[in-house]
Amino acid sequence: MDVTNEVHSNSVLQELNEQRGRAELTDVVLEVEGRSFPCHRAVLASCSPYFRTMFTSGYAEAKQERISIQDVSGVTMATILDYAYTGRLQIDPDQVQAVMSAARLLQVDFVGRKAAEYMKDRLDVSNCVDVLMYADMLADCGLVEASKRYMASRFDQMATQSSFVQLPLNHLQSLLGRDDVMTNSEDNVVQAALRWVDFNQEERLQHLSTLCKSLRQSLISSKMDVEIQSKLVSTGSKLVYSDSTTQRLGQVRTELQVFIREGYSEDDSDECSTPCYDPSTGRLYAMNMPENLDSFSRSVTVTTDNELYMAVEIVTSRETGMDDRQKKFYQYNHLLNTWEPRCEMITPRASCGLVYLKGYIYAIGGDDTKETAERYDPRFDEWTSIPPLPQPMSSEFFAVTLNDSIYVINKKGCYSFSTTENKWSKIADMLQKTLRPQAVTYQGCIYCIDCKEDCGNNATSCVEVYNPKKDEWKRTGKGAFFFDTATLMKYGKTLYLLTEHNTDLDANDIEMDINHTTLLIHQYQPKTDTWQFLKEDRMVPPLARWLNSASKAECLTVRMIPMCLGDPKAYERDYRGLGDSSFVQSFGSSDNSDSDDLSDQEDSDEDDSDEDRQSGTDDADI
Repeated sequence: MDVTNEVHSNSVLQELNEQRGRAELTDVVLEVEGRSFPCHRAVLASCSPYFRTMFTSGYAEAKQERISIQDVSGVTMATILDYAYTGRLQIDPDQVQAVMSAARLLQVDFVGRKAAEYMKDRLDVSNCVDVLMYADMLADCGLVEASKRYMASRFDQMATQSSFVQLPLNHLQSLLGRDDVMTNSEDNVVQAALRWVDFNQEERLQHLSTLCKSLRQSLISSKMDVEIQSKLVSTGSKLVYSDSTTQRLGQVRTELQVFIREGYSEDDSDECSTPCYDPSTGRLYAMNMPENLDSFSRSVTVTTDNELYMAVEIVTSRETGMDDRQKKFYQYNHLLNTWEPRCEMITPRASCGLVYLKGYIYAIGGDDTKETAERYDPRFDEWTSIPPLPQPMSSEFFAVTLNDSIYVINKKGCYSFSTTENKWSKIADMLQKTLRPQAVTYQGCIYCIDCKEDCGNNATSCVEVYNPKKDEWKRTGKGAFFFDTATLMKYGKTLYLLTEHNTDLDANDIEMDINHTTLLIHQYQPKTDTWQFLKEDRMVPPLARWLNSASKAECLTVRMIPMCLGDPKAYERDYRGLGDSSFVQSFGSSDNSDSDDLSDQEDSDEDDSDEDRQSGTDDADI
């Protein structure tokens, strides 16, 4: 007979832990900071080479009943002993470094490794320098590199922190030499180096010539070059720059379409990421989304410097039967393809209007009253309340920014919030009440479409445009669009309308799908106020079924780093059984004229104003 008792090992460990609590059959006592820990030598030796060597060698401790442990706190020792006897590691956040140091000393590898992973996962601009120096002290190369990579990913923010000037010379030089530094200008790298020198110029000026070897002269402005040379005159050092002419990673971003959808089914397995599409190459990528968000509603916005923020409401049921509503807020890290937690919102919000305007993030509605609003300041990582909406907004509303104002579009009416006057005002209502509005700003106006599905499976809607100077809405084009769902999107200097159509086919026509989803693309022609149907499909992402499964989808245009994004395997089903040309078919449109050359049409559009660029689709609510 050959059988295994699956619970034996756990029950033995549990019994040993209970004996430890009763000091029963223990054969050694560890003395740590005045506290006594009765233990079993065999248990200690089984999980710690440090204790194994101590108890099996000729050291005096091998025969002592009481052993004093130095350089370890009582709290830390208790944590490690609990792990040794239970296999469960529980560490308070403020004890992680102490536990990691003790684990290194006592050679409890699992504990040290998990403590390091914990610190990696919680790096931020305020602690990354401290973690780097701590990891360097422990010679933990993995944590050192993780800290430097994080510092590169948030370089411009990190360089303004008070801790930045505490960086040792060797680590600063290594950081400044990295290709993956996320900054928009080499001058920012130079300014960071000069800030480090100026903190203690008497001692550090001599190191400026060393730091220059990490700076890329061909990318430095003449003004900054002169400033560097003026500082080196007094040192007599020769100015030698890096030979590299490679732009930093933050300077070589690609404009991508980022699609976020609402109303997906709970059994979807691809919501751990969202698709990003490059129309210039036709390539699809995947942007990771925060993990463990099984039940949530989210809103996303992007700033003028391509920083992405997301507000999330997570609802979990507690044992009391009441729902626990968490009000999470995240910022995207382009280099690491991760979302980092920021200060939570004041109020839990479901599908709020999240917009960016002139340095601030605004969260509007989505709360229990459906009318409160608040503002986030990225500089201080804090939220403050702003005046509430004039009336409650249903969950189906849309917020967008233009010039100095935020505009809210809802079936109950439209309103604007002036950030300069800090007050809400009523504006003209749309010509047709919108059940599920989606809007973008383009050339100083707001374009909006009702993308709601009707009971008859097809929505019929016109794109309306709002002129803030005249406070009036009017229809665009020559007719209505028919679709299951629709998305307005702005790419480059051009406005597009993407419509999805779900056509029932015989099961034999498409082997793997009974329903065939088709995408149509229409380009807006502002000079003639028409929508032109495009037969060329490179502007259309291969996401027909993915988009059609949503009640509403939004498209943000964001400058991103394709090489840092994930593999879009989750969206491969959109290719099954379909050729490339299947995504665009002539279902008809308000204007069926052909497109000769898309790039020429894009170039023909007039440049947007500064205000429009600041508050275009980049600021749209999701």
